[in-house]
Amino acid sequence: MKWIAKSLLLTLFLLPVLLGLALWLAIDDTPKLQTRADLTPEQIARGKLIFRQNDPRRLKSGAIARVVLDQQELDLAINYLANQYANGVAGLRIDKGRAHIDATLRLPRNPIGQYLNLTLEFKQTANLPEVDQLSAGKVRLPGMLAKPLLSLALNTLQPAADRQAFANIVKHVLFQPQRLTVTYRWQADLPGKLRGALLTPEDLQRLEAYQRRLAELSQTDNKSVSLTNLSKPLFILALQRSASGDPIAENRALILVLTLYVNQQRLTKIIPESRLWPRPLWRQVTLNDRDDLTKHYMVSAMLAAYSGTPLADAVGLFKEIEDSRSGSGFSFNDLAADRAGTRMGEQAVASPALARKTQAIMAVANENQMMPATADLPESLSEAEFIRRFGGTDGEAYKQLMQDIENRIAMLPVSRE
Repeated sequence: MKWIAKSLLLTLFLLPVLLGLALWLAIDDTPKLQTRADLTPEQIARGKLIFRQNDPRRLKSGAIARVVLDQQELDLAINYLANQYANGVAGLRIDKGRAHIDATLRLPRNPIGQYLNLTLEFKQTANLPEVDQLSAGKVRLPGMLAKPLLSLALNTLQPAADRQAFANIVKHVLFQPQRLTVTYRWQADLPGKLRGALLTPEDLQRLEAYQRRLAELSQTDNKSVSLTNLSKPLFILALQRSASGDPIAENRALILVLTLYVNQQRLTKIIPESRLWPRPLWRQVTLNDRDDLTKHYMVSAMLAAYSGTPLADAVGLFKEIEDSRSGSGFSFNDLAADRAGTRMGEQAVASPALARKTQAIMAVANENQMMPATADLPESLSEAEFIRRFGGTDGEAYKQLMQDIENRIAMLPVSRE
C-alpha cells in the first residue's frame, strides 16, 4: 500500500512538470511560416471554373463522381482559413500517398514563446486518409496518439455525428504529387444536411427574428426604398437582442437576411424552415438612388461577415474585371460600394465590442454615413479603356484612385475607432 501511495504522489507531482515541459517544447520563439493568403481575381475565377466543371447538382442522387484539385488551389484555401479563423498561416504539400499540412499560429503574449508551429501528416489508405503524425514544435506524436487529440479538438468545433454524415459521402481520397483526387457519392439531401450542421437552433431563431421584422418593414406602398429605411430598424433590433445575446451572431444573421432580400433571393433557398416564416414583399432597395450599389454593398458585407475581408475584396474586383470584358463595364462606383460594405461587415464581427458599436452606428446612419460620395467616380469602362486610363489593376493611376476611395471610406462613422 505504501508503494502505491508513493507512486500516486509521485505521479501527481510529475504530471504538471511533464505537462509544463511538453508545453515548453511545443511553443517556439520564431514562426515556421510567414506568408499569408493573398486572394486575387484570377484565383476567384479559377475557383468559379472548378465549381462549374464539377457542380454536383447536375448529378443524380447516389451517383459516383470524382473531383481533382491542384495542390496550389488547396494550399491557398487552407492558408486563407488559417488566416481568417485562427490568426495563423498554413501550407499544404501533397506527395504520392501522403499529405503534409504545416501551420503557424500566433499566440497571446506569454513568457514561453509567441508561436505554435504545427505539422500534420496524413497517409493514404484504402478509403479515407489517416493521421500518421502530429508535430507541435519539438513534440512529435504518432498517429495513434494524435488521432484522439484531433477528434477532441474537432468536437469543440463540430459534433462528431455531423462530421460523420459528411464523411459518409466521401469514398476515397487519392494523394498524388501536387494533386488530390476525391471520389464521392452525391446525395441530393447533402445541402440540407450541411445547413443543419452549420446552423444551430439559436441561429435559426435569430434569422427568423430579422425576417419577421423585415416583413413588417416591407409593408409600404413605395416600390422603392432606401437601404437605411430597412437597416436602421434592423440594427435597432440587433442592438436590443444583443443586450442578452451574442452581438456577432446577431449581426451575421441580420446581414444575411438583408443581403438576400436586396437581391430578391428567397431565404428558403438556404433555410427550408423559413417557408413558415412571414415573407417580405419585394421592394427595390437603393443607395445613392441606385439599386446596384445596394447589392454591391450588402453582398460585400455578407462576404466579410461570414468569410473575411480578403475574399470580399477579391470577389468585388473579380466582378468588375468581368464586367469590363463583357458586362456593364468596370465601375469605381461599384468598387466603392464593395469596400464600404466590406468595412461594415468586417467591423460587425470583429469583436463583441466592435459588433455592438457597429449596431449603434448603423441604427442611426443615413446614406451619406454608410456610403461615400461616388458621383464623380469613373464607371462603364471597357477593358481597353480601363487599361488605357488606369494601367489595369497594377497601374499607378488605379492605385491612386483606390486610395482616394479608401480615404473616403475611412471618414465614414463605421470606420472610425
